[in-house]
Amino acid sequence: MVKLARIQTSSPTATKSPILACQIISSSFQSSEIQIYLNENGIPPAAAHYVDVSSIASTASEFLSLGSPALAKAKDLIDRVTSADISLRSPFISMNVIFHEKVTRILSPLGPSEVGKFLCIGMNYVDHCEEQGLQVPKVPLVFSKFGSCITGPDDGIPIYGPSVKSTVTHGGMTATLDEEPVVTSKLDYEVELGIVIGSTVPRFTSAKDAIKYIGGYTVVHDVSARDLQLEANGGQWLLGKAGDNYAPIGPVITTFDEFVNGGDLRIECRLARRGGDKITVQSSSTSNLVFSTPQIVSYLSKFMTLHPGDIIATGTPPGVGCFRKPNPLYLKEGDVVECEIEGIGILRNTVVEQLGLETSKSDIDSIAAVEASVVLRGPPSKIDPSNGSLPQKYRLKNSVCIVTGAARGIGFGIALRLALEGAAIVALIDVRQNELDDAASRLERELRHTLGNEDTRIVFYGLACDVTKLEEVTNTFRHVAANLSPNNRIDILVQAAGIVGQTNRMTHQVEPEDFDLVMSVNVKGIFNGCHACLPFMLEQNYGRIINIASIAGKEGNAGMLAYSTSKAAVIGLTKTIGKEYALNGITCNAIAPAVVRTKMVDDMPEEQVKYMTDKIPMKRCGKVEEIAALVAFVASEEAGFTTGFCWDATGGRSVY
Repeated sequence: MVKLARIQTSSPTATKSPILACQIISSSFQSSEIQIYLNENGIPPAAAHYVDVSSIASTASEFLSLGSPALAKAKDLIDRVTSADISLRSPFISMNVIFHEKVTRILSPLGPSEVGKFLCIGMNYVDHCEEQGLQVPKVPLVFSKFGSCITGPDDGIPIYGPSVKSTVTHGGMTATLDEEPVVTSKLDYEVELGIVIGSTVPRFTSAKDAIKYIGGYTVVHDVSARDLQLEANGGQWLLGKAGDNYAPIGPVITTFDEFVNGGDLRIECRLARRGGDKITVQSSSTSNLVFSTPQIVSYLSKFMTLHPGDIIATGTPPGVGCFRKPNPLYLKEGDVVECEIEGIGILRNTVVEQLGLETSKSDIDSIAAVEASVVLRGPPSKIDPSNGSLPQKYRLKNSVCIVTGAARGIGFGIALRLALEGAAIVALIDVRQNELDDAASRLERELRHTLGNEDTRIVFYGLACDVTKLEEVTNTFRHVAANLSPNNRIDILVQAAGIVGQTNRMTHQVEPEDFDLVMSVNVKGIFNGCHACLPFMLEQNYGRIINIASIAGKEGNAGMLAYSTSKAAVIGLTKTIGKEYALNGITCNAIAPAVVRTKMVDDMPEEQVKYMTDKIPMKRCGKVEEIAALVAFVASEEAGFTTGFCWDATGGRSVY
């Protein structure tokens, strides 16, 4: 099983948007190096840490809807980060593990907007029926809450209770606003096992088949205003159950691999009152459920279609406040309520007098996303061409960029130019983390020096990635969008990763292994990058892809069979993608430089370089800065009417 959570972190690279993660505990780590780190920092064995699974899915409902493939990927990721041989300093750890001290907030595992239906079952524990002296129901009793009731761990549960001067005891007594903001004086607690639907449940699904549609389980605190529910105007169940923050859920969604009929899980609710001891007010087992979880799902499918993310609260055990003897026990301001279900966790919330006029904490994540889209909106900016070009520093303002092959050479220069043009984030992709860290540091210094300011905002982030592996590229790009991008976008992809391979060899002398390697890096790597970023660009209806090709791909260079062939393939790939996505606000272009003075060129035999520069009318190598300037233009909105084109940068050698 895995435990899905939504969290926010203190990482300087993180946004306010929530991160989907799997919860693990300190003792899960088998690496002695990591255990030493945890011990030295006083982090206990049971402390919660998180494995970022946003590369698999962005929300819990999406994750559950993907079924067993997503579950297998998450388990594999957890196995890798908790293995005995992994180093604390491994980039894989830094990219995928969020340690306890970095977590600033645990949100409800499902956001309010993810939940289409929030259904509840009443009178569903045998012992709860017994405490009321009622017969066990023959069919489930169904009522509902709303997604807007949802809040997360440690959020406040508001009373809006009457003061001593109030003329009303609850808000249902009058049809108008009262002198005070009064809602209830009888706020009650109910701990419940929550079913989370993982995939669409067809109408009239049998109980036997229903289990396969259950994605997981969470803890639900079914907060109830008993005076509204049972007294107001003959009983206002909806008002008594559906107030703001009346449905804390969490802290995780647990996917039980063998949790079939509700199991035999301990379920408890505990109450701690100011100045008093913590007392257990509800304690039972899910084995006392009248209707099992599959039976509930099957019954509801008679009347409606259930969808991924829908929640069903399955009823509460005995001990609720309104039925306690000799006197009822209602919640007061300052009370701390703990709802716990074995195998899922503890959901803890504090009762507050009122939330005030400010937005509840459960909405912080969605508001943060809106704020980010306003403050750092990113392209497109709807340039009016009649006003001329924007200043260069603002052509790419707030763009989120990825540059492959960025640790050196052309990629390094392009990354700097994108930042100088106003990019908010430039993710540097290459194979060695130490070289990327050095490149990011040098680029930050160069950017500050060139701009002449003291802005401490980090722009460059180095991420080690093998571009020949699609899954690795996809995970890395998803990490950029989820954790680096302030608006979950990827606006610009520049692919400069490439190798030359063996040179000065006739075709019959070329080693097949070398040919395969060059094609894998130069062609498959380009395909992988496009494949990974296009879904983001389609979602936002905007994007710029620039693939670095070569004049060798247009004309062929003798003695460089693999390189020339690979670059010709890049040009063909670029033309195809440009046409395929021309109606989606996405352009895909290539740039074909002649020989550019980089380390890769410095490593070539001198006669090979001379062979290439002799063909250039300008009789020199190109400069990295010249290629970077062309990339900046092609990546801008100003170049929006050009796609599928191969731009020339050859000093006059190629004029077609």
